[in-house]
Amino acid sequence: MNHRSWAPIFLFPLMLAACHGNSKKDNQKAVVPTGTKDSLTVEKAVDLPFLSTETYVSGIISRRLAIENALPGKTPESAVLLYRSFALYVDTALLGITANESKWLDEYVNYGYSKEKQQVMPPANVAKRIELLATAGIEPWSIGEGYTELRTQPGFYTHLFKNSLPADYKAFLQLQADEDTVLYNADAGLMISFNEVGKRTLNWEKFLDTYPNSIFAPTAKELYERYCRDYLFGEDNTMSFDDRMDLNSLVPENKKEYLSFIQLHGNTKTAALVKQFLDLLNTEKTYDELQVHMQAAIAGVYSGLVSLLPPQPEFRAEQVEALTKAVYDTVPAEVEISQGNNESMERALDSLLYFQQDNNLYCVAIFTNRGKSGGAPVSGWVDVWAFKKTGDHWQTVDHLLNAGGGGMYGNSGYFDKLIRMGSRTTGIVISGGITHMGSNVSWDDLIALTNDKLTPVMNIVTNNMYEGGNGVQKCNLNKWMLQHNGEQENDDLVIVPSSCIGSNVPLDRVTVPYKNGRYNVPAAFQDKGI
Repeated sequence: MNHRSWAPIFLFPLMLAACHGNSKKDNQKAVVPTGTKDSLTVEKAVDLPFLSTETYVSGIISRRLAIENALPGKTPESAVLLYRSFALYVDTALLGITANESKWLDEYVNYGYSKEKQQVMPPANVAKRIELLATAGIEPWSIGEGYTELRTQPGFYTHLFKNSLPADYKAFLQLQADEDTVLYNADAGLMISFNEVGKRTLNWEKFLDTYPNSIFAPTAKELYERYCRDYLFGEDNTMSFDDRMDLNSLVPENKKEYLSFIQLHGNTKTAALVKQFLDLLNTEKTYDELQVHMQAAIAGVYSGLVSLLPPQPEFRAEQVEALTKAVYDTVPAEVEISQGNNESMERALDSLLYFQQDNNLYCVAIFTNRGKSGGAPVSGWVDVWAFKKTGDHWQTVDHLLNAGGGGMYGNSGYFDKLIRMGSRTTGIVISGGITHMGSNVSWDDLIALTNDKLTPVMNIVTNNMYEGGNGVQKCNLNKWMLQHNGEQENDDLVIVPSSCIGSNVPLDRVTVPYKNGRYNVPAAFQDKGI
C-alpha cells in the first residue's frame, strides 16, 4: 500500500440522514469514498439509511457476490479498495437497518430465552426479520444493561476476503473476528476471565510488533492499551482489588495470574508492565497514584515512554502556586463574551507530573480555566507550566497561557498524557471539545518541551460529527500517533482518517515529519466545521 506524506486526499465526510424506513425519499444519495484501480479514493454515491431493510439486505448480498467474483486475480492493494468500499456501505446500511428495526431491538432484551436451544425466542414476526438479516450476515447482539445492537457476524470480512488482503489487514480482521465471538464487557464489568484479557494483550502486542507501519496501528494501539489497563485493574464491577483504598488488597487469584503471566511470557512488553505493576504495589501510596503511573507506562509502550517520577515532597501545589502567582496576578479574572457582557473565569491546578529529561528533573503543571456560569459561547482553556530543579531549588523555565483545549459552555479541556517526541523532547497532549446545536467536535493540542521551552507544535481535530434534524450528516474521525524515524531527532506524526460509524474503517495513512519546530498538519485535519 502506498503511504503518503503531507497532502492527503480527505476521504470523509459521509452524509447520512437517519429516519424511519417508511420514507419514500429513495432517490437521495450521499457521497462517500470508494476505490478504483487508478486511485485510492474516488467519490461514489451510497444510499442513505431511509431505504427499507430489504433494500439494504439486497444491497449487501449483491455487493458481497460481486466481490467474490472480482477477487480472483486481484492484487492485495486492489482488494483493499474493495474492502474499504464494501465496509463503508455495510456500516451505512447498519445505521439504516437499525433505525428501521428499532422497535423490536428495544424489546429484544425482554424476549424469552430457551435453555434447550440456547437462544432468544422472539415472536414469529421478529424471528422473520432476524432471518432476513442473517442472509446478509447481520445479527442482533446483546451488549448488556438492556441494550441490543445490530452487527455483522464474526468472520463477516475474513470469510469473504480470505487471503486476498495484505497480511496486516488479514491479521487485524482475524483478531477482531476471534474477539467478537464473545461479549467482552457489560454492566461495568468484564465478561471474560483475566487470563483471557491477558491473552488479548499478547495478541495485539504481536500485531504491533509485526506490523508497526500498518494503517491499523493506531486502532491496535488503542486496543492494546485498553486490554492492558483492564488486565491490571479490571473494571468497576470486576476489579482486581478488593478495596481501592488498600493496595494490599490485590485479589489472590489475580496475583497468581500475574505471576504466571510473567513466568510464561517474561520476554514480552506486557510482562514488563505486569512486573512493574507488582513492584509498584510496594512503593505507591494510593490506588490513584498507581493508576497514573501504570497508565503512563502502558501508553508509553508504543508512544515513547515518559517514566513518571513520584511526587517531589519539596515541590507540590503550594510551591507551584507561589511561582505562578506573579503572572496570574496580571491575568484578568473575566473575559468579554459580547459588548458589555463579561464572564468570570475559575482557575484550578489540575495536574502535576514529574519526570526526567536530558538528565534534569522537571515538573509540568496543568491549570484549567473554566467559565463560571458554564453558558455558551464561553470557552475555557488550559495553561501549561514547566519547572526544573537546579541544585536544591525549583525554578520556572517557561509557561504557556491558553496553551490548548477549550470549548463552549465554559469547558476548559483537559490534560490527556505525556508522550516522548524524541530523545530530548517531551510532548504534552491537551484535549478540547465542543457539543453545541448538533455539532460534536473534539481536538488535541500537542505542546513540546525542549531546551527549556514550551512550544505548540500540533493541533488536530480527532472527531467532527454534525447531527441535524435528519440524523448524522457529517462524521470525520482522525486517529494519530507518533512513530520513530531513525533519520530524525523527533518522531513523525502518523494520521489515519477513518469512517466513524460502525467498524471505523481506516481510509488513508498520512505521515507528517517534524520540521521547523512543528508538525504542519494538513488543513483538512484541522477543520472544526463550526
